[in-house]
Amino acid sequence: MALLHWKLQRISAILLVPAILYTVIYFLSITQLTYPQIISDITSFWGIVFIILTSVVLFTHSSLGIETIMEDYIHDDGIQRFFITLSKLIHAILLIATLVSLMMIKGS
Repeated sequence: MALLHWKLQRISAILLVPAILYTVIYFLSITQLTYPQIISDITSFWGIVFIILTSVVLFTHSSLGIETIMEDYIHDDGIQRFFITLSKLIHAILLIATLVSLMMIKGS
């Protein structure tokens, strides 16, 4: 299980590099776009696919990283399991909030 955790952490980190670079470049050029153009970009097929995939990878990477930190620094098994479960729940809620927000933008 630890090997799978390690591999997922590394794969998600590698996948995030181009996604973050693309996002930074997009944000730097966003000042040249109008509001309707930005909404159109976000709600296009590829915009939605990019946001969903990046969000899933980002929240997975974050959850795995926080889990590793908690396993390393919280030594009581009960408290450790509680906080890892809480972290996973918060990450799931944030992913759902991201997807709901995307659907709300698409609907407007």
